[in-house]
Amino acid sequence: MSSDSPRADVEIDATIDETLSAIRQRRMVLPAVLLLAGHRPLAFTFGQLLLILQPLAVLLGSRGLDAWIRILTHPGGPPALTHRLAELLENDRNTGREVKTGT
Repeated sequence: MSSDSPRADVEIDATIDETLSAIRQRRMVLPAVLLLAGHRPLAFTFGQLLLILQPLAVLLGSRGLDAWIRILTHPGGPPALTHRLAELLENDRNTGREVKTGT
């Protein structure tokens, strides 16, 4: 996924890595893959919604929305995120790490 600047790419990668780490710690990789795959057609809309809510988020102290807006509005963003989650899921299965598959 290319962006306007290398700094923006680093910021996007850092945001994705932090999110994937949190998902993996909670053993929720499979549900996250299913959620992303099922809602991929709405990703652009969610990105635009984040863009609209960004001023409110800044007032509340959040500054991490820029990367998510770029990820969700870029055509290659959601598929790349799903692909990275699928790689994590496969890695967890190969290493014998417990994978949460339901409730």
